[in-house]
Amino acid sequence: MISIRPSLVGVERADRFVRDALDTTGFHVVVGVNGSGRSAVLDAIAASVDPHPGSIADAPSGSTVLVDDAHLLSEQRLDEIAAAATRSDITLVVATAPREFDSRIEKLIASAGSGRLTLVPLDKTSIAARAAATARPISAALANAIAKSTGGILAAVDAALAALGAELSDPAPLRAVSEAVAAQHRRMLLDTADDTRALLLAARFGIAPEPATAAQLVARSNEVESVVDLACSSGLLDSTGALVTAAEVPLTELIGDRRCRVLLHSVTDVAARSRLLDATAARALAQRGVVHAGLADFLVQQADSASVETAGALYDAAVDAGFDPAVLAVRRAEVAAAAGDLDEAGRYADVILDSAAVCDSSDLRTAVRVSASIAAQRGMLSRSAQLFVWLGEDRLGPDGVWAALSAAAAGDRGGADRSMTAVSGLAPTSSTASGTFLVAGVLGSIDSRSAAESSAAAHSLMRAMSLTGNVSDRSCATDTAAAVAALHAVHCGDLARVDSILARALPERRPGSEAHTRLILLGAWASMLRGDAAEASSALDTLRIPLSHMRNQLFLHAIRVGLARRSGDAGSLMTAWTGAQNVIAEYSADLFALLPLGELLLAATRLGQVDRVEHLVGQASDLLAALGDPPVWASALHWYQVQAAIVAQTPDALVPHAKALAAAAPTHPYSAALAAAGRAWLGVLQGRPDPTDVENSARTLTAFGLPWDGARLASEAALTVSDTATATALLHIARSLRQTGSQPPNSHRRDTSGTTPTPTGSLSEREAEVAELLVLGVTYREVGSRLYISPKTVEHHVARIRRRLGAESRSELISMLRAMGYGGSTSAATGSVTV
Repeated sequence: MISIRPSLVGVERADRFVRDALDTTGFHVVVGVNGSGRSAVLDAIAASVDPHPGSIADAPSGSTVLVDDAHLLSEQRLDEIAAAATRSDITLVVATAPREFDSRIEKLIASAGSGRLTLVPLDKTSIAARAAATARPISAALANAIAKSTGGILAAVDAALAALGAELSDPAPLRAVSEAVAAQHRRMLLDTADDTRALLLAARFGIAPEPATAAQLVARSNEVESVVDLACSSGLLDSTGALVTAAEVPLTELIGDRRCRVLLHSVTDVAARSRLLDATAARALAQRGVVHAGLADFLVQQADSASVETAGALYDAAVDAGFDPAVLAVRRAEVAAAAGDLDEAGRYADVILDSAAVCDSSDLRTAVRVSASIAAQRGMLSRSAQLFVWLGEDRLGPDGVWAALSAAAAGDRGGADRSMTAVSGLAPTSSTASGTFLVAGVLGSIDSRSAAESSAAAHSLMRAMSLTGNVSDRSCATDTAAAVAALHAVHCGDLARVDSILARALPERRPGSEAHTRLILLGAWASMLRGDAAEASSALDTLRIPLSHMRNQLFLHAIRVGLARRSGDAGSLMTAWTGAQNVIAEYSADLFALLPLGELLLAATRLGQVDRVEHLVGQASDLLAALGDPPVWASALHWYQVQAAIVAQTPDALVPHAKALAAAAPTHPYSAALAAAGRAWLGVLQGRPDPTDVENSARTLTAFGLPWDGARLASEAALTVSDTATATALLHIARSLRQTGSQPPNSHRRDTSGTTPTPTGSLSEREAEVAELLVLGVTYREVGSRLYISPKTVEHHVARIRRRLGAESRSELISMLRAMGYGGSTSAATGSVTV
């Protein structure tokens, strides 16, 4: 029994059809579009029998008659086939293309009943099987690509597989496939008439062939149904009625540029009138140079409701199609800003600002808000405030809340109040109410001089979040209620509230957006403060922040610096500090950037490069002074300056900041905790630590989410006291405060690839930690501080390591430890709380 070649879809059905045709007399029909393999079925039958060579009418009893391309036969021949189809003493097998609008062919096909085989396109699984049997095995991805480019039509699939067989050494098989398929489609198109090509071109842009639309596209006024049939059976349409992708180039080449332009305009007319356009087809038409008012309007409508990721391209296409670019400038600015392209957004916004005297007031207000948002993201909140001042209070409208927020963050408390007058008479919509609560919370936090007032400010910020609702992806503002609320919580030492805010707000933001990234960074900041360096580092690894987004870049680099500082790895700290120089040079201090400025100040102090950040610290101090040195916001910077004085071993420099914290202590619990810690540190620096004060402050700092700071205070005090029992107790406190699960950056990803050997030998766990730090060049005192043991204990560990390894000198010991793999990571610094 002969089997159909594995070149047909439904091999089992085709085999069964051939068996039936060979074993059973009667009428059989094979139906398929051009190139689908109709002739292959007839060839399989002919290989087993001797078909009757004469006319159908003369076929003797018991003979087999094969007829190919019945759709091309004359009416007389079709009548002969119809008559022969009623005979039960012969086997008649007819192959034809489908003809929906040719009643003779349709009737002939229907008369075959169950003796009909309809050939359908190959899917990727069938193509892969075909390749394995006739060319070479191919991947599922390549089979899928071939299916898309050919529409699954056998002739084109065979051309693609033949190209693969001939290009076994080709590094780019898809190129060979593309060229072969295009050549096959060109051959198929050579047999098509101009009218058929016109319908195929329309199918490329979403107009499936059917008589009503075809009549508007083809030259002939009658028999349009036959043209539709020819297009549908051409073998160049996929299952949805669209032109297969690889046929477009040869089709347009055969039509010619001039005729193509005329046809595309007609296609656009028909599609627009019949509402057959979709966004993909409309963009494609615009890209092909079609200028058409209906097309342009449709593209704008699509862009207005599209996602941020696609709206910009749709607006661009609308302009290409003839839409007035000035009318779209403000919308394009919003979309570009939301997509993170600040340069593009700024250019579009400037178009509006440059024509402020004649443009619509709503567009002008939006352009100012977009420009202010860009300035804020670039680290220039003072420019954001200036833009709103330029717009004028009488034109602020609902954007008065963002003007007020910008003014407050830039240090202009009076300007914030003036901006809010623009909002007072507006309808109390959710967005207006949210903005009002946001500004009230920020101004309340600036003015608060008691714990109750600070709590009230936090309450307003949380209410602002609750009323935000479904924030549009295109919404551009200088900041978000969630980010400001989270920052406020960090400044209050309430890291649990930060977690709660982020859990609520992150799902509402588009991943990858500036606002989403800002929240991720604030979460990483909280993780760093609480000592979970691994979590903070992991969060940073997920981010890709454009260089123009200076606000997020500032936090990113400050966290990297903070993690490196806490790890105690001088090399990592210098690398992180060097990476931060551009953002330091470009940024302007504002109320919401005090935390990263503090981290950068500490790193600069440790590296002896304070001059690099003095201008920012000065700006921050002036800004806070202009706002009345608000405890909620000022305390964190004062605490960083206390720590800078500790690092620099300059007790005198510590005093004014400790006094500022003490002044705020009665009205702000977090300031009180920091003030007490400052006093305790002063005693440590002066060599007269009070163990009770140290313990209480260390535990209080930990309660406010600063376990690193608390553990550092306790361990440094332990190195200062002379009483061994007290020192031991303080070291125990330091160890207990340090979270056991915290890790320095990337320590949980130790390289085991062979480039950095894993330490070997018989050292104990503690000796291994000491060995790691010794190779890194850390002093005994610093080793003790990081591991919460005394310098004398470090000496004992080093002596035992030398005896165990047989090292005669320190240099020999270091060489031996390095050969054993120590010093290749910062894993031994897991207990480090160095400031």
